[in-house]
Amino acid sequence: MTHGARSIVLVAALAAAAGSPVQAQDPVEGEIRFGIQHFLRETRPDAAKFLEYRDVPNGFVAERLLFSWTPTPGFFLSIDAVDVSQRDQRLGVVFGSSDLWRGTIRWAENPRLWTDEARTLFVHQGRGVFTLEDTFQSAVQAAVAANVDADGDDVWDPGTKGRVVQLAVAEGARDVLVGHQRETGGVGFMLTPNRNWTFAFSADRERREGTTPQTLGMTFSLAPAEVAAPYDLRTDWLNGVAEYSSPRCNMGVQATASFFRTGYTSLTWDNQMFLDDTATANPLSANPGRGRMSLWNDNQWTRVGLFGGVNLPGRTRIDASVSRTQTTQDDELLPMTINALLAPSPLPASRFDGEHVTTNAQIRVSSRPVREFRWSAWARMFELDNESPSLTFQDYVTTDASIPVCGNVNVCDASGNGSAADDRIARRSLPFAFERSSLGALVGWSPVSWLDGALSYEREEMKREFSAVEDSGEDIYKLALDFDLGEAWGLRATIRHQERRADAYHSHYLEESFPIGEPVAAAFNEGMRRFYWTDRDRDSAGLLLDWTPVAAWSFYGEATWQDDEYFDPETGQELGTSFTVMQDRNFDGAPEAYDILLAGRTKDTMRSWTAGVAFTPGSRFGVSADHTFERWEYSLASRYRNVAAGVGTDNPLDNWSSDVEDDHRTINVGLQAALTADARWRLSVDVSRSEGRGVITTDFVPGGASSGDTPLTEFPELESVLTIGMAAVTHSLRPGLDYAVRYWYESWNEDNFSADFNRPYMGAPSQDPSMAQALYLGLDFQDYTNHILSLILRVRY
Repeated sequence: MTHGARSIVLVAALAAAAGSPVQAQDPVEGEIRFGIQHFLRETRPDAAKFLEYRDVPNGFVAERLLFSWTPTPGFFLSIDAVDVSQRDQRLGVVFGSSDLWRGTIRWAENPRLWTDEARTLFVHQGRGVFTLEDTFQSAVQAAVAANVDADGDDVWDPGTKGRVVQLAVAEGARDVLVGHQRETGGVGFMLTPNRNWTFAFSADRERREGTTPQTLGMTFSLAPAEVAAPYDLRTDWLNGVAEYSSPRCNMGVQATASFFRTGYTSLTWDNQMFLDDTATANPLSANPGRGRMSLWNDNQWTRVGLFGGVNLPGRTRIDASVSRTQTTQDDELLPMTINALLAPSPLPASRFDGEHVTTNAQIRVSSRPVREFRWSAWARMFELDNESPSLTFQDYVTTDASIPVCGNVNVCDASGNGSAADDRIARRSLPFAFERSSLGALVGWSPVSWLDGALSYEREEMKREFSAVEDSGEDIYKLALDFDLGEAWGLRATIRHQERRADAYHSHYLEESFPIGEPVAAAFNEGMRRFYWTDRDRDSAGLLLDWTPVAAWSFYGEATWQDDEYFDPETGQELGTSFTVMQDRNFDGAPEAYDILLAGRTKDTMRSWTAGVAFTPGSRFGVSADHTFERWEYSLASRYRNVAAGVGTDNPLDNWSSDVEDDHRTINVGLQAALTADARWRLSVDVSRSEGRGVITTDFVPGGASSGDTPLTEFPELESVLTIGMAAVTHSLRPGLDYAVRYWYESWNEDNFSADFNRPYMGAPSQDPSMAQALYLGLDFQDYTNHILSLILRVRY
């Protein structure tokens, strides 16, 4: 049954119930809100941004259906349906016997659109296999590799690979939908046989089906591509709870199970550069005719938890909980490659018998021995114990194209013969794990009736396995003050200070995954620091104010501020500075001096404020407005790092930095008015405007390698504006029956240099020549402006 047919049936059923005789012992109540809406004008029909997570049809709509039936004093049935005729509908049914049992049925769905239009040369043959025309692949393979546009017509000259790809996209690319539907449904049952015991059970399923954008893993030398990959995910949940409660204590047990299944575990696609696997001079390298990558893996987990609490003398309460969750998966490992010309070593196992166990426990004690004083203390623990095997792969295949070998015999000559050609790079899977624990306490004091203060301290510890930072701790201090200065004033202020410190930063931690050493010496920037592992000082503050000088006027304001600074655990220096190390990278026996940049996030600053006012002179009129501003600033420091002769380089001339400033401003205005003394005619108006702005600037040393391949010191400004306006006039014909005429205006405008130019082909001479053989989907949201007029009838019974 279609969405529209389903809604008509439900509307008719409830309308019949509303019109049926109602007996005193058989009360029926509810509401039906339905009508028609029409797009007066739209700049882009079916704009994907407008319909990204919702469905706004042109025609019949059933906005709300409420139905409540109580045939006997003990039994009840209620139905609540929203947008039944649409792809974002929601439905809830509750029924049962008062104070004894209750059943629930729930359903919700919504779409997810990724773009307004997408085109592709790939054809999905089913089961995640995407193909290209053989003649197209052959033509690209036979064409000249060098792309030239001698006549300057923005089309690659005949006979080049870029020309073949460019014209093929222009003439043969087909439209493809990139989007999927999310559907969630469930049932539940709760039994309360007496006032002490409660038993509950629920079962839910979530399904996502359609397509999603997927970047394909070819190397740039073979040309990248992306497809609308099939998307078929299903998750089932089962949950059961039993709880005993009394005025003195409560205790219970909860068991939950989840089962995740996917219809597609891998993706296979044709390489636009080659029709068949093609040999090269290197026996460990071959141009693949196809590529393959893994997608999602089936898995399941079970959780068992205990919880409880007890009231003690002195207005003291203790609450505690503990749970254990086990997650497993045993999917088959994909073969290393589907390139028939490559012969990697056998896999160390046919399946990855993955498993991890998480334990979560917490206890909290709260007490208020006297009115002026309160205190609480808590302890929390979360542990992820990774019991997955650590598998060693004797070699691996990069993007179905090559088997990596040692690039510098000084660091990975496993055979000891001084030759790199016979030393394949082995990798070992690392079972990452961590444990987080915290202890905290709070004291509160209210010395006078108009002041209440609270001071808290918490210590959080993190321990990790296979990480750059294996042990770190954070101290968190917080002060909150509440002022109650009479009926007209209310004020709350909070201040927080946090200090995170690590024992050390092991920048070479990932080398544990290379059993015989990395392919090259100094393969990565040992000064790189990830911001969530570094030492950090964070200060934040918040202020909330309410003021009601007279009954008709009220004002409120809120402001927040947060500032983060990052430091290196090894040297104590701020990120963005440099230090010197002595290393023997040319292996002549004498260490050389190298300048190491502490690269990564150098600062974060966030601040926001909101100011609002409401004016209600009487029962017939009210107006409100508010303005919110948010700003986020952060900075990065980095260094372009090349590899020369199998050794990573460190050159201060290659330093560069980036600064980002994101602003967001929102204005809301609302009005409610009764147009007649009897309030049978009413007017409501709501208008909002949200503006986003982003500025990215970069700085690099002249003469060095800039950030990527751009000479830009300032990127084009990012800007987005969303404007929504709704006005409705409602007329009450009689009690229980009214209609509304509603006008809805919505506009979205965005300037985004990183997306506005997206097309299926973006490697033209005037665009990005390095992408001359690339095949993209051309994902981008287009601007839109919609004017919608609705006539909605509401019947209450």
